[in-house]
Amino acid sequence: MANPDQKTILIDNAFEEIKNICKNLQKDTYASNSELKSLLKLIINELEEKE
Repeated sequence: MANPDQKTILIDNAFEEIKNICKNLQKDTYASNSELKSLLKLIINELEEKE
């Protein structure tokens, strides 16, 4: 497992990648903020079900 510093870096990198994916999705599909929120909530629910 990554040490705390590595974990922070990985989380920060993942955040930036997810943010860029969302920005590109909005740019390419004209998705609204509420549509993105719904998508992210679906992803969170999927992750919670697997715990």
